[in-house]
Amino acid sequence: MTSFGSTKVIRDNFMPSFKIQGQIYHRTGSLLPIPDEDYKFLQIYFIRNSAREVDQRCAHNNSVKRSIVEQLQTFFHQHNELVALFTTALDRMPSDNHKIVIRADKVPVGQYAGRRVS
Repeated sequence: MTSFGSTKVIRDNFMPSFKIQGQIYHRTGSLLPIPDEDYKFLQIYFIRNSAREVDQRCAHNNSVKRSIVEQLQTFFHQHNELVALFTTALDRMPSDNHKIVIRADKVPVGQYAGRRVS
């Protein structure tokens, strides 16, 4: 999960929103959890065990349907370019002394600027 780091919420009617001035940066945590900590947010993609991933995703919300979480998880692992990018980066990292930078102004080879996966 990422965060803009925004601290001020401006409310108009019922729709919360915020204004951005300047450049937008996303803050992300480590790809792997701190030792003896649970996997959280983006880290869950790197458990490398589908059943454990689903368990972790469902651990904080008992009302979600496990079968739907499994289907969504499979879909994202198969089709989300960022999941593939982070998984490849994790496989190639020999240590914790690396950074991953995603440049919004760069377009993958063979693609045009308007195509993005959400």
